Amino acid sequence: MRVVAVLGIAAISSVVHGQTFTAQGPGDDTGETLAVSATFSVSNLDLIVTLSNTSTFDPTTANDILTGIFFTINGDPKLTPESAEVAPGSSVIGRTMPAGFIGNVGSQWAYRNDLVGAPNGTDEGISTASLRWFGPRDLFSSKKIRGFGSFSGISFGLTTLNDLPGNDRAGLKNQPVIQNSVVFTFSGLPDDFSVSDISHVTFQYGTDLRAPELLDNMANGVPEPPTIALVAAGMLGALVSKRLAAERASGA
Repeated sequence: MRVVAVLGIAAISSVVHGQTFTAQGPGDDTGETLAVSATFSVSNLDLIVTLSNTSTFDPTTANDILTGIFFTINGDPKLTPESAEVAPGSSVIGRTMPAGFIGNVGSQWAYRNDLVGAPNGTDEGISTASLRWFGPRDLFSSKKIRGFGSFSGISFGLTTLNDLPGNDRAGLKNQPVIQNSVVFTFSGLPDDFSVSDISHVTFQYGTDLRAPELLDNMANGVPEPPTIALVAAGMLGALVSKRLAAERASGA
């Protein structure tokens, strides 16, 4: 496993009861800087996790694609994965999606809270790559996207807003990737849950543990991200929760 030195990471909380982690580090190729953010917030007693690839270069290989996040929650509660949705304003590029696709990528992302040997000593993980821990029974949803299998290489990982699919190489060529954010919803929060219980956040790229990782290191004292990031994440969570409620009501 190759660990990339983190250039910067910070966490904050605000009136939206959220905590945002951001990190930067060198990519595989000269001149590439990996950048990522993850906001954990609470909406209607659900935990909303908004994961974004915020890099500004054009990814060309699988190791440029954000595929997972690992973390620790005090007390180790087992959450219930409810949905994984392409964030409002984001989209899937690289492949044409089937008719009727509205952003549900639950069959492409998985969650576990009992990991052993995961990066940075964590035991909670969300991933679109199987790595060594994730399988079909861990998916957010069993409802497959027509024409796509689960855990198929780099598929449905997070790319950047600067991605030009025509430049893709090797394992990234002709693969569907999300540009640039996905929102995960969990139920089952304990009554005393606080977003400050989340720590040791680690971001994973590529399809194996030799790919780059960015580690949580709040001790670096990097300036806080703008509070507006948490407000935006709260709005994303509310929109996704509303969509999920509508799907449940219609029997989707």
